[in-house]
Amino acid sequence: MAFDELRETLLKDGVAPRHVRRYLAELREHLEDLTAQQREKGYDAEDATIRARARLGSDTELAGAMLEQKQFRSLAARAPWAMFGLLPPIAAMAAFFALMAPLVLIANAHGMVTNHSISAPSWFRLLVQTVFLFGNFTLAPLLALAFTVSATRQRLWPGWPLLAVLLIALLDMHLQADFPAPGVRGGSLGLGAVQWVSHFDNLVQRWPMALSQLLLTLLPALLLYRKHRAPI
Repeated sequence: MAFDELRETLLKDGVAPRHVRRYLAELREHLEDLTAQQREKGYDAEDATIRARARLGSDTELAGAMLEQKQFRSLAARAPWAMFGLLPPIAAMAAFFALMAPLVLIANAHGMVTNHSISAPSWFRLLVQTVFLFGNFTLAPLLALAFTVSATRQRLWPGWPLLAVLLIALLDMHLQADFPAPGVRGGSLGLGAVQWVSHFDNLVQRWPMALSQLLLTLLPALLLYRKHRAPI
């Protein structure tokens, strides 16, 4: 396809993908106009395309014109340490809090919270278990995938997304619910891995879920590593 090498050059030099797409779209339109002008002058399709491409400029010239405008560089290219070192833990905590917050609001709205504990009816227990199961198996892997895809699209050094994935995995965020027998008060909702360390019985009981989440979170990094190591 036209401008493939130019696209790779711009991405590798840090231009944000959205600006690359817009720039290449403008170049294609301009090339079509130049080709039409050459056809009007009597050149056949092949010659018209060659002459139009020459008038448009070389990939080096076109890339230079874009790279001179520093405002088009992506944040990931300008500060990868922030994008893949600071943001992943913050994003993970925010995502888990965002998933748990509506449940806390529902509990408060229905008068379930008393003396820092939750007296939860069966429907609320089922809702919490469903939401927590979904969150624990999907939030961290989806965040890891998002950082990996972002780095891949911008042709960044594979070490940066690997760092982001490892930070998310090491943070080990988990949504936790502790409900006593039905009709007994004193349930609670929690977030984090502290309880797993301090209560060995919880760790033994929940290790299959923890291991599954860890493997799913690391999967994007493993696929990226495999792709990076594959022979060209």
